[in-house]
Amino acid sequence: MASHPIKGDYDVVVIGGGLAGICAAIAASRLGSKVALVHDRPVLGGNASSELRVGISGADVSGGGLARYARESGIISELCIESMRRNPDFNSSFHVQDVVFWDWVRREPNLTLFLNSQAQKAIMADDQSIQGVTVVQTSTEESFSLSGMIFIDSSGDGRIAADAGAEYRVGREAKGEFGESLARDVADDQVMSSTLNFTVKDLGRRVDFEAPPWARSFKADDDLPFRGHTISPTEYFGGFWWLAYGGIRDTIKDNEEIRDELLRLLFGLWDHLKNRGDHGLANMTLDWISPIPAKRESRRFIGDYVLTENDILNRTSFHDRVAYGGWPIDIHPPEGIYSREPPNTSILLNDLYSIPFGCLYSRNVRNLLMAGRNISVTHVALGSTRVMGTCAIIGQAAGTAAHLCAKHGLTPRELRERRISELQQQLLKDDCYIIGIKNEDPVDLARGATVTASSEESLRITQADGVEPLDKPLAQLFPVSEASIERIELLLESSLGSPTGIHLALRRAGWINDLTSTQDVAESDSVVSPGRSWVSFRLDFDAEPGNLYWIRLPEARGMGWCYQKEAPVGTNRAIHVMMDGHYGWRSKRGSHILRLTPVSKPYSASNVVNGVARPERWPNIWVSDSDKTFPQYVDLDFGKSIMIDTVHLTFDADLDTNIYLPPPWGIFGAKIMSQIVRDYALYAHDGHEWVHLLSEAGNYHRRRIHRFNPISSSRLRLEVRATNGDPSARLYEIRVYHQGT
Repeated sequence: MASHPIKGDYDVVVIGGGLAGICAAIAASRLGSKVALVHDRPVLGGNASSELRVGISGADVSGGGLARYARESGIISELCIESMRRNPDFNSSFHVQDVVFWDWVRREPNLTLFLNSQAQKAIMADDQSIQGVTVVQTSTEESFSLSGMIFIDSSGDGRIAADAGAEYRVGREAKGEFGESLARDVADDQVMSSTLNFTVKDLGRRVDFEAPPWARSFKADDDLPFRGHTISPTEYFGGFWWLAYGGIRDTIKDNEEIRDELLRLLFGLWDHLKNRGDHGLANMTLDWISPIPAKRESRRFIGDYVLTENDILNRTSFHDRVAYGGWPIDIHPPEGIYSREPPNTSILLNDLYSIPFGCLYSRNVRNLLMAGRNISVTHVALGSTRVMGTCAIIGQAAGTAAHLCAKHGLTPRELRERRISELQQQLLKDDCYIIGIKNEDPVDLARGATVTASSEESLRITQADGVEPLDKPLAQLFPVSEASIERIELLLESSLGSPTGIHLALRRAGWINDLTSTQDVAESDSVVSPGRSWVSFRLDFDAEPGNLYWIRLPEARGMGWCYQKEAPVGTNRAIHVMMDGHYGWRSKRGSHILRLTPVSKPYSASNVVNGVARPERWPNIWVSDSDKTFPQYVDLDFGKSIMIDTVHLTFDADLDTNIYLPPPWGIFGAKIMSQIVRDYALYAHDGHEWVHLLSEAGNYHRRRIHRFNPISSSRLRLEVRATNGDPSARLYEIRVYHQGT
């Protein structure tokens, strides 16, 4: 390290400022670690930056996934909610989003950002430990080194990890290695192809285009098999994801040549769109071209565990799970546009899967973590884990782990063996979701409180916004709070000329996306009259309160089931359709309309301390009665006077809606989600009266942390004065702490 001046000594050094690196660096710094974030570009965000303009995707599959309530929370949620609020126009979003990323990083007092800085070499303490990295900052012509305790390589290609000697692999495994059905018969060194984004603009007048001589030629649509290439002038357009190439090359060493070939392909494609047939683009011109290929795959570093296709499809419940995914297993051919096969293989997932901590650190470099697309997965599994929303929560997990390693003097492997529960509980505390794990924080004082509320909403699904034809089976999942289901009424519509019988089956569900049961726990027959009417089904079923159930209607042509566009939290509407060559249930936005007797009341105040902050095996949310006016409140009774000075609040940010894209895919541009609580106050009862602690106005974030002077209190009240438009107050979780404990 003597050849380079030492710029700083850090607890955690993060290499790469894409979403994974941003979330890793912020997570570690917020917990108290001294952090350096080194990024080789002038703007943060990686593929999500204005330089590449790749839309953020995650487990919600851009709003079209089979799993409900799947959108990522934690730091990535903060970033995207802030970006959505600051961007009234999606077309300018990437430039403003760059600044949001920069702003969120620069807010952290423990975090030092090095932009335009390339980490070039790993400085080794021994053959299994990194001591530091050498860095060249091109904008200042400085060369320096950074030393640290724990290193996170979130750079995608993993230059520092590779230089440190971390084991990695490149290419596609053979079927026999991990028993993956989607793997190759014979292993090779090819990877998924890269792409080059571009945008177009309508100038309102004819714009001619003459292809340069170096452009590739696509004379007819047959030259682009399986690749639809319609551009609507009225919708946002960011290129074609299948405009790809490079997986048959070395995507690191040949990256410049890959970029050049992608430019040739792009201009050839534009020539085809403009001059080879009528594509309706006479007034359109190329507006922007990314200077950098968006890379899907290069090195994958080997950890103590390698995630496989089978882990994803079987939803393996790892003891060390720290993140989750839900994007399809989406594999792109190495040849890219030159492949005569379909441009991708996509296996839809009907539920979320877990990602274990054993995939996030090197098995042979002791103090090295990975975050992003370079984690320990097979080529097939990478088809799902590589998208940016998933990479972001992997990054937060890695950053949190790095802090704990530095704090306790542990390697990541030792953390996994000795303190994995501490890592998981810290992630939950910081608003990350881990499948099937609840808040068990021993110092969270809210966990022992009795919770009451000013009012509680009942399950209501009564607003008919449309009709789903019963030309295929339909289903509706819902929570049941009572000990019986005496009767279910459905709003059905029939175009048949006479009353017609229909059969209803009731089944149990284990969790919000569980429509797998084939066992009917109750059945009922009824008659549907012509026209639209409420149809009653008598069940007299002894239910288990606090559980999820679903009903199934069979195909009944000439009939339809009315639905409501906005779904009550903790419900799931589905249709039975052909997917990936077989029939299965596909979730849809909204809820089929039904009424239960007795009425279900699943949104009780006690949900805010049950340990889960999104729908899972229950709605897990308090919702006030929508017929009641504000203010509405939740009271926590601790049973005795205790010292408190910190409150964590987790509001409803509609995790079932995409916020990364504009309509019709998502709600980007709406500025603020209506469900989020806007104005509120906290009060503590000192044994004599309510003492005002603080008031907040204009909130638009899901998670808020409030600290105040310590006070002895037997009760705490959250008073909701207004939301951003929703008629109900909504709260997933409240945590209460005394920082002195």
